[in-house]
Amino acid sequence: MPLYHGTAAILGLATTLQNGSAIAIGKKFSTKTFWPEIRASNATIIQYVGELCRYLLAAPPQIDPVTNENIDRANSIRMAFGNGLRPDVWNKFKERFDIGTIAEFYSATEGSSASWNYSKNDFSKGAIGRNGSLGYLILSRAWAPVELDWETETPVRDAKTGFCRKVTPGTPGEMLYKLDPDNIERGFQGYFNNPKATNSKIMRDVFVKGDAYFRTGDMISWDDQGRTFFSDRIGDTFRWKSQNVSTNEVSEALGSHPSVLEANVYGVELPHYDGRAGCVAILLAKPADAELLSDLANHALKLLPNYAVPLFLRFCQEMQSTGTLKQQKHILRLQGVDPANTGSDELFWLRGGTYVKFSKKDWDELNGGRIKL
Repeated sequence: MPLYHGTAAILGLATTLQNGSAIAIGKKFSTKTFWPEIRASNATIIQYVGELCRYLLAAPPQIDPVTNENIDRANSIRMAFGNGLRPDVWNKFKERFDIGTIAEFYSATEGSSASWNYSKNDFSKGAIGRNGSLGYLILSRAWAPVELDWETETPVRDAKTGFCRKVTPGTPGEMLYKLDPDNIERGFQGYFNNPKATNSKIMRDVFVKGDAYFRTGDMISWDDQGRTFFSDRIGDTFRWKSQNVSTNEVSEALGSHPSVLEANVYGVELPHYDGRAGCVAILLAKPADAELLSDLANHALKLLPNYAVPLFLRFCQEMQSTGTLKQQKHILRLQGVDPANTGSDELFWLRGGTYVKFSKKDWDELNGGRIKL
């Protein structure tokens, strides 16, 4: 990952300097060179971000040219730490490359707090944070997931009190971090020369008059076992048929299918329909035939509520990602499902319990309001 990213610069480089240990930096990420560099450097910890672990898992096994043996587990790695390891990849990644510990964290470069999940077993698989009873009592005073108004994408304020409402366990809410109301810059320095963006991240009078909180822009849920889970990024979650659809939830469901290498979920606008319909840019391990298309539909219908099952699939040759290996959704959302805008990618849509080819004729019918979804 690039060293300008807070994860690499602070938790990678700065940590090794502080502790007097060594860091090995590759010139560029590649699934072909990653593990040879690990073995050459005798590294004991690797750092990941975004979809890096998924890309390593999707790569073919590495074979020793002399012994012809699979050497995926031939490494000295005892721990992988970073952020963005999805639950559908978590154990598969650990088992294939013989990694005993995952240290998943949640934070932002400009954020005022963070959470950690030091995981050696399945209890906290997929969690971005984990605390015991005492830790929860202390830390819960500094953060709170609150109910969100999906129309305005801002926290809900009670009509009588004017204050925000904390969500109950298992319900996603926007994560807020407490700030010192008399010295905001102590916890949040803001954005350089951009007071408008800075102020948009600060909420006051959240639970009591005069308090201040930092808006993360992320939907987080927690449970009574002290675990916190990432639900979705505000702006990525979309509404379809009056229901909120978490792109993260749909991606995890589809990613558990054995033929899916990567699934990037987003909502697209359709003519004559309110909200956004679910669409998935998808990479497959093998070419899609009628049997696989039907199996993908059944898989989604089994794991997801009807309103969350993607209506469209977009088969890609490669997945677009950011400089920190996170999935790129913005361009895909703008292109939508108009075949004129999707280049050589093939589009399919859900009809009669399976996915079938979506053509320009279908788009014209949809545009003309002659198709009911």
